[in-house]
Amino acid sequence: MPHAALTARWDQGLPAWGAWLVEDSPASIETYGQTGFHYVGIDCQHSLLGEVDAARMLWRFRDAPFAIMVRVSGNDHALIGKLLDSGCDGVIVPGVNNVAETRQAVNACRYPPHGQRSLGPIRPGLGINPDALEARTLCLVMIETKEGLENVEDICKVPGLSGIYIGPGDLSHGLGMDPGKGFSTDQLQDAYARISKACKANGLVLGSHSIDAKFSHQCVAWGCQFVTTGSNQMLLGRASRELFGELSAE
Repeated sequence: MPHAALTARWDQGLPAWGAWLVEDSPASIETYGQTGFHYVGIDCQHSLLGEVDAARMLWRFRDAPFAIMVRVSGNDHALIGKLLDSGCDGVIVPGVNNVAETRQAVNACRYPPHGQRSLGPIRPGLGINPDALEARTLCLVMIETKEGLENVEDICKVPGLSGIYIGPGDLSHGLGMDPGKGFSTDQLQDAYARISKACKANGLVLGSHSIDAKFSHQCVAWGCQFVTTGSNQMLLGRASRELFGELSAE
């Protein structure tokens, strides 16, 4: 079963709210957890973090009451396996456009005969039961291109896939739209509807990236069960500007 913090929300028909980390900062993860977020996403694609950095942080939070997912830097069997063996609760795989690339991601997450994952957990307490290890891990692929959207119905049929994660900026760009408006307008409404329909037809969860509460709630209205809002860098920037504005006011 996926992390209890996620299933508890989904079983009630409620969305799971997540926060994003783009720096090597266990303190930020702890702050997110104390705030009440249901999961934290560690970004190894658009940050200076590597998968080894993420794996080290995972060890520190092995008994956390919130889930930790990692967006890997690429659809790489070895990198995905390292994170799963370190105990992450889900991987988000970017750069997936078709069935073959989806199967590649699934193969890295699932043990034979369902995939090609090697049995070798390195975090204490995970155990060595392949079924249990596989059941706790969400395998999520990103839809963020025109090709990915065109293939989404077939992508969602790949056995072993847990769900889809939408990147609104890249998907907007891929569809010839303004990426800057992907998080603030309804230009992707039809795309979300298509992806949501494909997920529901195959029993998959749907998630999305967001930058504020308004768009996060919009994502839920469009069918998302989990939404990641902002990042520690973005939140620091907002708080800093607000504080400096108050300090500078005369």
